[in-house]
Amino acid sequence: MARHRTRRRLLQILAATGVTLVVFAGLVVGAYALDGGGPQTLRGLMIEGAPAGDLSPAELERVVARLRHQVEGTDIRIDLPDGPRTVTAAEAGISLDDEAVIEAALTAGKGGDAFQRFRAWLGSFTTPRHVPLTLTYDRERAADTVSRFENLVVREPVEPRLVMGRDEGLVVRSGEDGLRVDRAAIVDRLGDQVDAGGPFDVDAPLTTLPPQLDADELGSVADKLNALTAGGATIAVDGEERLLPASALRVRLDVTSTDGVPAPAFDLDSLQGLIEHTFGDVRLGGDDPVFEVEDETPVVVEEGRPPLECCAPEAAAVVAEAIFSDRPGTIDVEPKPSKDPRFVEWATGEAVIEKVAEFTTEHQCCQARVANIQRFADIVRGVYLIPGETLSLNEHVGERTREKGFVPAGTILSGHLVPTVGGGVSQFATTMFNAAFFAGFDFVDYQSHSIYFSRYPYGREATISWPAPDLVIENTTDYPALIWPTYTDTSITVSIYSTKSVEVEDLGQEVSPARQCTRVDTHRLRTYDDGRQVEDSVFATYRPGEGFDCNGNPTTRPEG
Repeated sequence: MARHRTRRRLLQILAATGVTLVVFAGLVVGAYALDGGGPQTLRGLMIEGAPAGDLSPAELERVVARLRHQVEGTDIRIDLPDGPRTVTAAEAGISLDDEAVIEAALTAGKGGDAFQRFRAWLGSFTTPRHVPLTLTYDRERAADTVSRFENLVVREPVEPRLVMGRDEGLVVRSGEDGLRVDRAAIVDRLGDQVDAGGPFDVDAPLTTLPPQLDADELGSVADKLNALTAGGATIAVDGEERLLPASALRVRLDVTSTDGVPAPAFDLDSLQGLIEHTFGDVRLGGDDPVFEVEDETPVVVEEGRPPLECCAPEAAAVVAEAIFSDRPGTIDVEPKPSKDPRFVEWATGEAVIEKVAEFTTEHQCCQARVANIQRFADIVRGVYLIPGETLSLNEHVGERTREKGFVPAGTILSGHLVPTVGGGVSQFATTMFNAAFFAGFDFVDYQSHSIYFSRYPYGREATISWPAPDLVIENTTDYPALIWPTYTDTSITVSIYSTKSVEVEDLGQEVSPARQCTRVDTHRLRTYDDGRQVEDSVFATYRPGEGFDCNGNPTTRPEG
């Protein structure tokens, strides 16, 4: 403060006395000696627009500290493809070099010889002197900030992938590079702008984003998978076997990547679906309920067990692991209990409540063929057909042998009646055929006798022999059905118990020639509870006589 008072006093003296120029110059030199030789900054000094003249070092430090806070709070704009990001200079690693700025401010105008220093002091009264800012740049801080930016991928790369080739083997389809923001280039551009002193508006550059997987390595995986699946895979569920073809396996193969290293993998959901579809028509395990019929009323004496289904939830994983391990042989997978409420209900037998159809045919007493008919009836009695299930008489009973209790009796072969073990059971087939006809069942396979016997309904009957022809019926109603044959010495009856859901009407017959044979078509109408009606027919073809074909030619009698 004493120094300032001295300068004012000298000026007052000059004004009052009108001293000469020489005296004035001397006074100026004296003022410079008092004003320009101290540690304070030069008069009129400016630092980035902030007055910093005639300040002591302590005062200058406070000014520079305020400037540093201003610099660090400055917004930095980084233009990304999805829009700009704004960060502070401090977040971008940009700050003020306090020591460098203070040093530059304290030495500004005080360099050179004495005359240069005097001239700089004298000019400070009329012309401001500017000290530039010196910035610092922390690249690690900038890189850390940029690393937290999201959505920097402009276009995802397309990974090379496995596809089915023309020969149904796996081949590699090349991938494509993607595009992403180059974080390192953003850091470099910020550094360039710090060196240039601004402006701080960075346009983010893009760089390629290559796929993680190497196509050559993936090709090796494809070769291995083609070898592992070459023969498909045989799967067994509860003893039932099915083949999963190689092509079906290969389209469900994919790869996973760990640090760019491809590893084979299955789409397990899709593989599980393939396995379940392959076994979709297989009824696994389960037990039918056991019945007795008392006074024509079905009674459940032992409930059944719902069937099993394919497959346990881990089936696909088991199959995948076996294939990748190149284990030979059949792959066993576990079934699972059916939770279908229909199967659960059907296993209880509770829907079998009434007789829905019955048919009887008569025969003479005590013949050998009667023993075969009754033995056949005993084996079939109690068969339980759920909706959609079929019954093959040949499959269920098997070959008729003496060990099973069958005896020789007459059988029609090539239009001739010859004795065979189990002969005569076609009467059971005809009786079963008519009961199924009026129960509303479908006929999957059947054949009429080639010669008409008056004990059977004309044109509405079936024969059976081993191994063919067979009688195969299907329960096409909405309820399970119990097949219950009974007999007397002179008749065989087949009763079918279920829940009545269809009315069957015989619409009559059409008789037409088939060369020398006669064809008989019998029509029926099925009316279901929901009002739906289905009309169909069965047929029989009869030869002109025993030992003749439909051309009227005699046939060779088989050896009995």
